[in-house]
Amino acid sequence: MTRSLARRNDGCYECCKRRLRCDKTEPSCLKCQKKGIQCSGQGLRCRFSSHMAPATSPASRAKKKSASRTSQSPVPSNPSSSSSTPFTASSPSTLGSLLDPASQETMALVPVHASTLDPASFSSLARRDFMPLGAAPDEPLHPQARMLMSHFCDHIAPVMVVLDFAGNGYRDVILPLAMHDDVLRRAISVVAAFHLAQKAPHLQQTALAGHQAIVQKLRRDSLMLRPDQLFTPYTWATIVVLLVGETITGADNFVYLLEMLTCLRQSPEAIAALPLALRDFFVQQVKMFELFGFPLSNETKGLDVLQEPPDNYMDFIAYPSLSPGSELQSNVQIMRGAIRDACELYRTRALSSPSTEYSVPLVEWLRQRVLPLDAHTPGAHALVWPYFVAAAESSLPEHREFFSGRLKDLHQFTGFGSITTALQALETIWAMQGIKRWTEIMSKDFHVLVM
Repeated sequence: MTRSLARRNDGCYECCKRRLRCDKTEPSCLKCQKKGIQCSGQGLRCRFSSHMAPATSPASRAKKKSASRTSQSPVPSNPSSSSSTPFTASSPSTLGSLLDPASQETMALVPVHASTLDPASFSSLARRDFMPLGAAPDEPLHPQARMLMSHFCDHIAPVMVVLDFAGNGYRDVILPLAMHDDVLRRAISVVAAFHLAQKAPHLQQTALAGHQAIVQKLRRDSLMLRPDQLFTPYTWATIVVLLVGETITGADNFVYLLEMLTCLRQSPEAIAALPLALRDFFVQQVKMFELFGFPLSNETKGLDVLQEPPDNYMDFIAYPSLSPGSELQSNVQIMRGAIRDACELYRTRALSSPSTEYSVPLVEWLRQRVLPLDAHTPGAHALVWPYFVAAAESSLPEHREFFSGRLKDLHQFTGFGSITTALQALETIWAMQGIKRWTEIMSKDFHVLVM
């Protein structure tokens, strides 16, 4: 009888490659230590690969073999490309089974409950030598699920960090965790489907249904599960991924998810439950969402966040390894300065509603700061929020044109729908300028996670 995939453990990859019997010591086996080799640890080894043929069941292979006698079907060479995705032939029921966490269909690994994984296993998941990721041939992902996860890896993960260096947590942390948790895996599929829906609109409704089902499950779990069952890396990762989906769709229901993440960050039990290898990444991401999310959802909460120095929330844009004086390091400093300027613009508007004569020089200062950057500058996509704040504060036509133009350029780069919604909100804000604070308009009339 074939062993369960969840229980199969033939040792680390390095010993397997050298045809040695691994002693399975964790987090690093003794044989690797003796040879001075960096051990990838125990557990399932995964990698994403665009050229890997989908694994199929024996029945499916037999059916495919029979069909191949009469015809040949070309296989897309790049499943991560949105232009080659096979969704147009997908039935709603097939896609729905991938995106609905209540579905009984197994689309990947046998899920492993959080209690069966010790902290060392999470450390090995976060190791850089654990990359690149993907399903091993004997651990089949549904072909469409693999395509969706590859799309997330190739097109969404790069723009959720400022600089897409090695160690991108959306690839190195979230995707490996997804191979152990079905709900997280489906959340990733939902978000990828949202992104693809811009070119394949028929995906939108199914993705919305999958998103709603996952949120409902999170609500139920928060009421029914014990803290040790709820405060897992999978919960953190699932909520973070769903918030990424809110930036892609420009939907107005991100506040509940953001409140959940903030509750986790402020809970000592939730923080303690995170392995050290994952803690920094998740806390950085939560603070990023708080910095950009609360000011546009609620003036009071926004001011609570911004009464602290903005740098307390900007660990996500800290790159101490950059060479001093390099172009990248200089650009990162410009971006950090632009975010600080935008925070000051928001705080001043919400507290005192300053006159045009006061705000115009501040907006011009921010414009001058970001002039060296454009939409193709590495990391410039991190400026969506400050560009929006500056555009909302602008009263001069040239300022409005400059910052709205920058937003349009970034939308071309990221394809995130929150930018489109933000541009629509600007028309209302400008029409109401002098009558109503734009910070109040955003918190009451537009709930959108602009980033």
